[in-house]
Order: sequence, then C-alpha cells, then structure tokens
Amino acid sequence: MTCRIVEIGRHGSIPEMRVKWKRGIPKVEYRTSSMVVDAEFCAPDNLLDSAWNDIVNCAIMAGVSAGIASLVATPAAATGVFLAIFEPCVRDKLADRASELQAHLSVTQKPNEDWHS
Repeated sequence: MTCRIVEIGRHGSIPEMRVKWKRGIPKVEYRTSSMVVDAEFCAPDNLLDSAWNDIVNCAIMAGVSAGIASLVATPAAATGVFLAIFEPCVRDKLADRASELQAHLSVTQKPNEDWHS
C-alpha cells in the first residue's frame, strides 16, 4: 500500500514577518501563508498509478463543492460534505476497486512564498 498527498485548496493570506540578525544588524523579512487543505490517499500501488487522475479530479471537485473555507473553518462538518461528494465520484470511476482506496483530509498552515525583504 502506498499513500500520496494532493493539495485540494488554500484559504486566506496570513502575513508573517521575522527578524534575522547579521553582525548585530536586524533584517526584517516577510512572507504570507495560507491554511491548506490536503487530501491523502492510500491504496495499492497499481490502483494509485492507474486511477490517480480520476482520484485527484474527484477530490478537487468535492473540495470545491464542500467549500475550501468551510473545510478550514469547520473541518468535522465539512469533511462529511466532502466525502458525500467524493465517494460516489470515486465509485463511479473505480467501480469495484473503490473500496481499496482510503481518503484522509488535513488542514495545515503553509507558506505561499519564500521569505523576502
């Protein structure tokens, strides 16, 4: 069994700053980050290889339909909506192999860009 992760969407733009000191001189750096919804899919290698595009398309459609902002703000409630859309789509695409696929969602804060001054 192998697992792969795909980003479903990002929400918000959170400004960040840090101060780096070089020889006693401060240098302020900036970047933004967002709350990112990722989906992790675990299944046998041959299933992920053969159906990856269908799995990703179903996940993105379900994420957009459930609402990325909702998945970030109320993950427990929105995950039910996501799965209600994702599971029938995957069953339609993968037929009897759909039961071999495990799906998990996570929300984490990730940078949108590198640090810059």
